Amino acid sequence: MASPPPQHQPGALTLELLERRFAQIAGDRAHIGAAALQEALGLQSEYLARRILAQLDADGDGVVSREEFFDGVRGLVYGTDHDRLMFAFRLHDHDGDGYLSLVELERMIAIGLAEDGIEAQANQSTETLARALLDAADRDGDARISFAELELLVRERPELMREMARAEALWIAPNRDLLVGLSAPPAAPRRSRPVLRLVENHWIEAVIVIACVAANAAIFFATLLAAPDGKHTNGSMQFGRATGAIIGFNAGLILVPVMRRLLTRVRASWLGRVLPVDSAVAFHKSMGHALFVLMLAHVAAFTTSWLAGHPSTSFAGAIARLFFMTGRGLTGTLLLGISTVMWIAALRWIRRTRRFEIFYYTHLLYLPWLVLLIVHAPHALVWIGLPLLGLGVERLLRVARRGEHAHVLSIEPLRSGVTRVEIARPAGFSFAAADYVFVRIPAVARHEWHPFTISSAPERDSITLHVRSVGNWTSAVRALAEERSRQEQREPLAAYVDGPYGTPSAHIFRSRFAVLVGAGIGVTPFASVLESLVSRQEGDEGAALERAHFFWLNRDQRSFEWFHDLLVDIERRDSRGLLQLHLHMTEGRSGSTALGLEIAREVAHSRGLGDVATGLHVKTRMGDPDWRAELRTIAREHAPHDVDVYYCGPHGLGVKLRRVCAELGMPFREEKF
Repeated sequence: MASPPPQHQPGALTLELLERRFAQIAGDRAHIGAAALQEALGLQSEYLARRILAQLDADGDGVVSREEFFDGVRGLVYGTDHDRLMFAFRLHDHDGDGYLSLVELERMIAIGLAEDGIEAQANQSTETLARALLDAADRDGDARISFAELELLVRERPELMREMARAEALWIAPNRDLLVGLSAPPAAPRRSRPVLRLVENHWIEAVIVIACVAANAAIFFATLLAAPDGKHTNGSMQFGRATGAIIGFNAGLILVPVMRRLLTRVRASWLGRVLPVDSAVAFHKSMGHALFVLMLAHVAAFTTSWLAGHPSTSFAGAIARLFFMTGRGLTGTLLLGISTVMWIAALRWIRRTRRFEIFYYTHLLYLPWLVLLIVHAPHALVWIGLPLLGLGVERLLRVARRGEHAHVLSIEPLRSGVTRVEIARPAGFSFAAADYVFVRIPAVARHEWHPFTISSAPERDSITLHVRSVGNWTSAVRALAEERSRQEQREPLAAYVDGPYGTPSAHIFRSRFAVLVGAGIGVTPFASVLESLVSRQEGDEGAALERAHFFWLNRDQRSFEWFHDLLVDIERRDSRGLLQLHLHMTEGRSGSTALGLEIAREVAHSRGLGDVATGLHVKTRMGDPDWRAELRTIAREHAPHDVDVYYCGPHGLGVKLRRVCAELGMPFREEKF
């Protein structure tokens, strides 16, 4: 394999990663065998692992030494396109005769499909794909493909080589972020524009945060510096009173973001373009953390003051008397206990797992918490009175709307642990695309309400929800669907719907150009939006949106079945080219091992056949998107206009996208509950 050119010589970081990767694969040994390579690369096929080993094994001793690993992998990552293609060609050339026969192509395509867990479409068998590839590449008509013919075919498809170069980088670091752009020099960073864009896009949030901090500081110091009201007042007591004052102030603030009906109305009005309504959940969480810290400081201050005022009492006796034998001490102890339970149960590792019910039920303790706060410090009503009144009105409206029940028309178990629930619209129920609702199904749990995004368009007569099994309640919904399917039960179930409530995705209809990113079941708000967009353009309704780029990421082929019919319908009805679809199967391979399959898919696609994984006209790409490259291309396409990015999915990908959008100066909105 040729040495890498000087401009692509690996740096110290890459050499360190190579060392680390070799050590991970080899373990205590000084070499790598086929079994270790198969496990490290996550291959299903032992035969494929042996083929890769044979290409790295320069001396033919059946194992790969450190030097052989370095030479082979460095050539794949930093070598030329010719080097990478030659590696792939030899991998496919099973008999080593310098040509790829139909049998060899079929074998590698079959292995590629099996590795990705893809069940090919009925009209795209392994033989059909292999023959399409052979027909496209065989220029001299000898029923086989030489390296020169393969290289000529691939050169006509430069995107394949870019994807291969990026995929080969994963050999040395499963952490994909470390190796983005290894095969090409990175663009010069822009330092000033992201900062300016950050200020431009979030100045209102900054003003609100500064105003809250200033108000807290003013209340704190005004109380701290006020004249003592008794001879026993000391510094600790004054500090405790000052923290108590801002606890009351922030207790009022934390109630505002949970007024969902108010926020939905604000988002739908002109104020929604000015006020940072989409940050309400983040603000609520931040206030929760701040309140908990303030309460700890408040308790510490009064405990210190109490101990100083009772020096003759034993420590245990003084603490017991303070916390349990005085009115304020007892209410304060209960407040701290409830706050601790609520704070711990709201942490992400509980809220985003099967322990969601713990978060749900413990958060209902906010009612006794508010009552205890008023009893403990009646002056807190100055700050929480109006927000408490607003919250009360919200709750009354929710109870009134929850009074009418609906019917579950169908409940269907889908692939990958997702359940499709279709509910008849309650009388007078109207919603916008991407809205969410709270749902209670007595057959699952008599009193539990859970939030889900509506995945059907407002133009439909029913409400559709896609429920992923991540907690006890959602797993019970799944079990109910499977049981009804087995017994072929068709009678409708009772259901209660509370909502609808608006989400950040509602802004899509005000954007001129937009990027929608849905990961896994995070696609649900965009399913509603996409269907509604196509319906609107057919009806000539004046939507501001001129072009939307929709990215949907799934780990496997089966997950695309959740909204397969919708995507087929969109491709058929989108006559104006309003939507551009980008589908990614993140666990799919696009490197040397899958080159035959990828070229065959490209050839089949160019001949008008549907994608082998989904059957759609748009080609499903294997692996994660290169977000910098993708978003930069879209931003340049629509420059000088802004392109708004909307995201719904796992938190980790949201953090990455937010960072890339800030770098490129693209407004970013994330769906959160």
